[in-house]
Amino acid sequence: MQIDIVSVPYQTDVARWGCAGGPQAFLDAGLIERLREKRHSVREPVWIELPRAERTRDTVTNLGNIARRTAAAVSAAFKNGSDFVLALEGDCTHALGPIGGLAQAIESPGVVWIDAHGDMNTRETTTSGFWGGMPYAVALGWDLEDWRLAAGLETPVRPEAAALIGASDLDDGEIEALQHHPILRMDASEMMEPGVTERVAKALQPRSGEAAAWYLHVDLDVAGPEELPGGMTPAPYWPPRQHLLEAVRTTVQSVPVRAASIAVYNPSLDINGRGLRLGLDMAMAMV
Repeated sequence: MQIDIVSVPYQTDVARWGCAGGPQAFLDAGLIERLREKRHSVREPVWIELPRAERTRDTVTNLGNIARRTAAAVSAAFKNGSDFVLALEGDCTHALGPIGGLAQAIESPGVVWIDAHGDMNTRETTTSGFWGGMPYAVALGWDLEDWRLAAGLETPVRPEAAALIGASDLDDGEIEALQHHPILRMDASEMMEPGVTERVAKALQPRSGEAAAWYLHVDLDVAGPEELPGGMTPAPYWPPRQHLLEAVRTTVQSVPVRAASIAVYNPSLDINGRGLRLGLDMAMAMV
């Protein structure tokens, strides 16, 4: 399989700090070599940069500019014969880029979002104002249209082609939205016991035809602070590591995933490399 890597080294719109170092850490740890050991062909990574001339005082505008460049890189990879694009994202705000790139190259994709949080808040529902809690809502067309359109996602992701897996920390507004939209929801509590492979397959396979191509987003915080030391937003509880890897493997077997991402890894807080190994194993499970 031809795999292209797109690296987005920003924590929100900030470079060289915190989770912005995650993409480089995964590459330095041998991600490309491990992919090639599985007999995949991997081109050199494309690095996304927000030029000084495009940086503004407005975070959403900056995120839109990063998403535009990311989407262009993802779309170009597919037009250049890529079978699969892996995005290494500083944090979840950068999911709009790969989703938009898929939309430009193929069609508006389906999304499987594996995360301890919903990331489905809008400016109206958020209680924190945290931009990282909004990107899935933006992709679904619920708020911040300028950010979505900057990513080239003209048609929002359809709720029928959307899933949220592994969450245990949802705000009231997110719970209400999930109750009013046909988004597949599988909470962390449903992933604590054995049988995750069967449950995820049973849930996702009926939705496979809702989109011709799917995007798989994995926020590593879904594994909890023991597996991801230094996570900024720990949740009440989290599924076992092996169950999460099973969920990722089953997702790519159940729906046609063409792009995926790994987000939220801060190498400066991962003293023993446990979070690094988690991210690498997640990447291997995706392909």
